[in-house]
Amino acid sequence: MAALPNARARGNRADAIAEAIAALGPGDVLAVAGKGHEQGQTIGRETFPFDDAAVIRRLAGLS
Repeated sequence: MAALPNARARGNRADAIAEAIAALGPGDVLAVAGKGHEQGQTIGRETFPFDDAAVIRRLAGLS
């Protein structure tokens, strides 16, 4: 975070993706990086179902 002074940390990945999509303007591009093909999000010792692409499609009204 120190290297990205304008960055904002979010504890919930889906909320962070939703906030980023809402902030997009005409001609903007959003790159959601870090999980790619993974179908789960590990928090501590537990892995919960999570799919970046499915969340993005749902938030964009594509599913």
